[in-house]
Amino acid sequence: MALFHRKKQVEAPEPEAEPLGLPGAPETDMSDRRSVDDHRDYLCSLVQAVPPVAVEVPRAVGLAVCEDVHAPHDVPVVTTAVIDGYALDSASTRMAGRPDAVEIQVDRRPPSPVIPGTAVRVVAGSPLPEGTDCVLPPDLLNADGDIVLFSPVKRWAGARLAGSDYGRGEVLVRNGTILHPGIISVLASAGIDEVFVRPRPKVVIVAVRADEDQRAEIERKARANGAEDIASLDATAAAIESATRALDVNVTVVSTNTSSDSELTRLLANAGRGADLVIATSDRIVVGQQDPVPSVLPPMGGTDFARVAMEPGANQVFALIDPGLVPLIVLPVGPGPALVSFMAFVQPLLRKLSGLPPVEKLKAETDRPIARHPESTTFVPVRLARVGGRPVLSRAGMGDVTHVVDLSMADAIAVVGAGDEPVPTGMPLTCWRLG
Repeated sequence: MALFHRKKQVEAPEPEAEPLGLPGAPETDMSDRRSVDDHRDYLCSLVQAVPPVAVEVPRAVGLAVCEDVHAPHDVPVVTTAVIDGYALDSASTRMAGRPDAVEIQVDRRPPSPVIPGTAVRVVAGSPLPEGTDCVLPPDLLNADGDIVLFSPVKRWAGARLAGSDYGRGEVLVRNGTILHPGIISVLASAGIDEVFVRPRPKVVIVAVRADEDQRAEIERKARANGAEDIASLDATAAAIESATRALDVNVTVVSTNTSSDSELTRLLANAGRGADLVIATSDRIVVGQQDPVPSVLPPMGGTDFARVAMEPGANQVFALIDPGLVPLIVLPVGPGPALVSFMAFVQPLLRKLSGLPPVEKLKAETDRPIARHPESTTFVPVRLARVGGRPVLSRAGMGDVTHVVDLSMADAIAVVGAGDEPVPTGMPLTCWRLG
């Protein structure tokens, strides 16, 4: 019998794998924080514009073309009348006023070509009949219905020559141009049926609602304060959905109150199928608990957990989820913090996905000093007005971006850079419009 027993070997647990990060993260400050601009530019560098598709011209309004569009032929294709009136041969007017007036008879049943010395009725935009080269207004008719002229008419008066707008092969629309109804009309007049454009991005908002226990507790306290029914507590989701729809993108909203990590993972994975961007919002506010979405992201793809020098919204989460590397951004809890992060980061991402340039900055002068945070960019709800022809901002309510009442009174959110001294009166600040 053995006198000694060999100690049972206990296998050490395998260390957890480090979350897969994303490449090229920007530099940080002494507190390991990125600037707002650096974080925005970094996120935009991780996404590509939505691939172009062929779209019928009338349906392409508001979208950016992805190539130069050339005229397939002369525009207009034929010479047309510019005004409603009467078309005739200008040569028949050369003796007008030398010394007598010339009368031109209106042919009610016009032949083709038009007989010299007669005129025929035309409407603006119609091709000039054969045998005519000018158009005269109807106020030149006399009581007998004939045209009376006291001076010669120049050739092509009242007409638009074929090819006078664009010649064959000329560029009608430059790559990157956003189409509006005026450009649409030019394309249609050139006989172009389809254009290659970047379609509106498909955005899926995954809204994490208060769970049953939290909702029941809130409803109990609300009833104690006299509220009989609470239809919705999803203020963050509502604010972000409305802000996203205002950008003219395709939006789908998926709501959940699940507390299961596996169920939340499944919802996020399904949201990423066919989406160009997934936005996660949360209205689940529980003391001592964090937003449930960031914890399930690392196994789903590359993630970026960053601290940004901004208040509110210092903790930012972004991921490219498998299998299509679909971008997913997690917004802070609460309508105000979520709107700030939406305007700072989501709006530029959607512009990049749409192939559009960054939004032009709106600047407005302060009407009084505004306090700064010494180390972080802050955000103030403001009202905008024009004073002496210049845009001027004034604080909305108490100027608290986390307070929905202040947001409701605001036209915009002002961006206040960090600093030890208050922003002086008259200093221009960048403003993000709320509507």
